[in-house]
Amino acid sequence: MKEFLSSFLLITSWLIFAISAYLLVSVLIAPSYAFIPFCKVVGAGLVCFYLSKKLNKKTKVN
Repeated sequence: MKEFLSSFLLITSWLIFAISAYLLVSVLIAPSYAFIPFCKVVGAGLVCFYLSKKLNKKTKVN
């Protein structure tokens, strides 16, 4: 029983370590991968917003 409990705790500790390492990577490194696409999407949104306002002003003048 002592050997089983020891093995179970060892496997559980490695599993907890793997999950914590995965969470660390997803919190620290993954946002840097998402930064450039986020900037592109925000930039495209701002361009569309600007063009929409510009087209809206032209239609009010006519």
